[in-house]
Amino acid sequence: MEDKYVWDHTEFPTVIEGRFMANWVYLGEGRDGEYDPNDPDDIALLRFDTHEWGDGDWEPIDGGTYCTGMPVGTDRDTLVWVLERIVTDLHHCVDSPRRMLEGWSWVNPSWAEVTA
Repeated sequence: MEDKYVWDHTEFPTVIEGRFMANWVYLGEGRDGEYDPNDPDDIALLRFDTHEWGDGDWEPIDGGTYCTGMPVGTDRDTLVWVLERIVTDLHHCVDSPRRMLEGWSWVNPSWAEVTA
């Protein structure tokens, strides 16, 4: 297992660092549940999933998947920026990661602009 950035089959970035992996998925979610392309105020949103390496395979982290404020069309650099920080937080988390990861559900593209 080596640290690297990889593209999964959905073409959204995945970040692997040490024993943790975070990736983006699109499951048809929008602002109020399922994305409605007929609603001009709705936005197709991405969800992040997190996994930990264990027993020779990637195992989902309990409570480690959340829909976010990141639109499907967000640029790759911003998506990687967020995943890098999620994985770093996982490495520094001393208790259950659920609450920490829940905080990342509020992420949106402006977070990357603020810290740039």
